[in-house]
Amino acid sequence: MIRIAQPQAQRFVLLLAGAVRAVLLYPGSHPAVVQQFTHLGDHVAELLRAYPEVRIGVIDGVFFCENHLFFTPTAAEEELASLFTNRHVEAVAFRAGVTPLEIERFVELLTRREFLGERLVAEVQRAGIAAISVELGGSGATEVPSPGDEEHDPGATYREALHVVTGLFSEVEKGRLPSSDKLRGIVDRMATMIMQDRATLLGLAMIKDYDNYTFHHSVNVGILSMSLGAAAGLQRDELGELGMAGFLHDVGKTRVEKAILNKPGRLSSDEYERMKRHSEEGARIVDEMPGVGERIARAVLGHHIRFDRAGYPESARALAFDRFCDIIAVADCYDAITTLRVYKSPLNPKDALLKLRSLAGSHLDSGLVQAFTEMMGRFPVGTLVRLDTNEVAVVFRPDPSAGERPAVKVVADPSGRLLEPAPVRDLARETGTRIVAVVDPLMTVIDVNRYLG
Repeated sequence: MIRIAQPQAQRFVLLLAGAVRAVLLYPGSHPAVVQQFTHLGDHVAELLRAYPEVRIGVIDGVFFCENHLFFTPTAAEEELASLFTNRHVEAVAFRAGVTPLEIERFVELLTRREFLGERLVAEVQRAGIAAISVELGGSGATEVPSPGDEEHDPGATYREALHVVTGLFSEVEKGRLPSSDKLRGIVDRMATMIMQDRATLLGLAMIKDYDNYTFHHSVNVGILSMSLGAAAGLQRDELGELGMAGFLHDVGKTRVEKAILNKPGRLSSDEYERMKRHSEEGARIVDEMPGVGERIARAVLGHHIRFDRAGYPESARALAFDRFCDIIAVADCYDAITTLRVYKSPLNPKDALLKLRSLAGSHLDSGLVQAFTEMMGRFPVGTLVRLDTNEVAVVFRPDPSAGERPAVKVVADPSGRLLEPAPVRDLARETGTRIVAVVDPLMTVIDVNRYLG
């Protein structure tokens, strides 16, 4: 076994996990992917100048990098360990001579859920990746994932949705008319999850990425819309259509100048008028997409029309909009006001619900706001809270009885020391422990996102 320095091992694992995440979230040409593989390639080259090979993997359930065992794994180490285990991989060895292109191609193959065990080994060999070898664990099984694996894993589904939405918006931006097949497949999968348990995806819908706001916002609005639709009594087939509309509600922003979209300050009157046209632009795009019905295009057109129909576009105020518009408006508003933007600070989830209530009856449908509030609970998913034990926790599942005792992940002990991993506590099943305050994440070093995936 090669003995490498612990910081080198930790950085290697962190960069590899980042590369895996980038491939799952973005198209191959996306700057986030290119940057991640540049850093990973540079670090691997540095390691292999000093050592003939570097081996990483999972042994007896513990992730390792050469002589280092990660008994208290970080989120990155846990992600890689889970990925290796799901692929029936015991170890991977990177040897001198490996090229950046080989590393990138290997990571792409590793993230393909259909490539398990011996099939993954065969695909690596077929790709001509000679300087990376895969060692199989257990039986080296080649079976496809079962219904309980990634296809029905909320986190994997969310990442795939981001990948699909990013690719679709990119195609539109380039002037192409994209297929809706992949998006519909993701929406149908999510609709099934939500019909089984509305809380399944709520935590994921609170994940924020400030550098890729449009894509995360679109996916989050789709999830929140379907969850609210289920709470409001929509049927399974309607949830699929509603989800499509939610995912595509901002596709018209691909026609808005980047300088306007990314402007840090208040828009001028002319810029605001240009921004407002994204609803009409989006409806035209969606109307031309094969396999997307008129109801979805109408929902995209009217998602800013307001409940009192005093919104925009003015030319559409007299049209008959159905409930899809009002549901998407609630989801759109909630995700927007809970997200940090250059020009405004986010509201915490609990305060965001108060804001929705203040808009009920004018901007938003009062009945839907009430249904959304009940669905999210008194301490909504994503809220950072302080317990009466002085521990700090992140709410990741609402109280099933709509009370004040949700399931939480305790992220800091009473002395303020961050906990890794964060233990799960279901307050509804405990006696005594209760939430005493909401904590502002911006005033702490806690990244709420990492506890919601």
